[in-house]
Amino acid sequence: MNIFSAVARELLEAFIFNYRFLPIFIIVVLLIKMQHEKHMSIVTNLSDKPARRIWEILQETIFYGAIIGFVGGVIMVFLGVSFEPVVFEYLLAIMAVLLLINIRFICISYSAGILALIAIIFKVPNINVTSLLALISILHFFESILIYAGAGKNCEPVYIRHRQGIAGAFITKRIWPVPVIFIAFLAQEAGQAMFNTISIDWLTLFKLENIYAGSLALVLDCTVSVLTYNDMAITMPPEKKSREAALWLMIYSVLLFIAAIISRNVFVFELIGAIFALTGHEFIYLYGRYEEMNNNPLFVPVRRGVRVLEALPESNAYKMGIKRGDVILDINNMDVQTEEGIAEALRNVPNYVWVKILCADGCEKILEYKCFPDGVDELGILTVPRENEVTYNIRDYGRFNILKNLVKRFRDNSKSM
Repeated sequence: MNIFSAVARELLEAFIFNYRFLPIFIIVVLLIKMQHEKHMSIVTNLSDKPARRIWEILQETIFYGAIIGFVGGVIMVFLGVSFEPVVFEYLLAIMAVLLLINIRFICISYSAGILALIAIIFKVPNINVTSLLALISILHFFESILIYAGAGKNCEPVYIRHRQGIAGAFITKRIWPVPVIFIAFLAQEAGQAMFNTISIDWLTLFKLENIYAGSLALVLDCTVSVLTYNDMAITMPPEKKSREAALWLMIYSVLLFIAAIISRNVFVFELIGAIFALTGHEFIYLYGRYEEMNNNPLFVPVRRGVRVLEALPESNAYKMGIKRGDVILDINNMDVQTEEGIAEALRNVPNYVWVKILCADGCEKILEYKCFPDGVDELGILTVPRENEVTYNIRDYGRFNILKNLVKRFRDNSKSM
């Protein structure tokens, strides 16, 4: 309970009083907002508007980021994961450089992995590589839980050009700003007695190697970290794709945590862990993209019927049980081949509708729906058309260069003046 209360107090004070934490946190949130605006400008759905508003997404993102920060902070304090505050100044500097390349690289796995390699190669003092590896593994473990729990819920349908034809796909872009609460070392005047302002006992899996009597004090501190998740589902439903990615990320975090524990006593595992922190996370991203780009897409047009890409939330189709990837064959015994055919079948706004569908697993079934007294005038679905302008360039997947975006905005504003 002492750890819980100490971490909760530090988290609350950071959001209210910490003059270093708040500006950085606000900047990160604004970057996330810019990224979502860019993302929403290229996705498409039935009403040509995103299913969720940007501020709604931001509120959820900040909330879950704070949850990860709190739970992760409790675990890190309990395990004795410790840093000097200067470590996070290094991390912020690395994140700022990576941001100029691609916004997905500001993830803690890249910035902390690079810092760990720099510390090992150049023997930079005051950087605990073991604690850096533990930080990455703990935060990504909880990120994998968030991804698994939200599988299929935070994705946007798009049309893409896949090989020689058109296909439907789902893209997911998530960024969480995570408050990181950690045990910090504060330098004291020589000759002062060492004291511990946390006043708790924790299980020290990780050695507080930099403590020496009369020179350092232990406190809790809070800074900002970032977790990112980019994914595209072309060959399978997005909920399945996200769950697979979450399991890979969980395995990655567990292996990295094991490397962190071993690195306490075996130096070579510091180097192995730092390399794995970078390459393991990038492998998950690149392998997932390769699999989606080089296998047969699921959401493709069909010769008979109409392929459903998305059933909008709370729509008639959603209430009937129509799912992503289903093929609508007929409505009230009227064959349908296009969205216009669906509209014609519902032209009289029937109170009772039965729809024959071909499920993604190959079986046919009939879904029934009664709507009194208003009747059914539309299903509320996004279909995969046989011909349509592609609205999402697959080459842009995962790319968001903040510097290029700012330059483009500046040029656009200059032209409009």
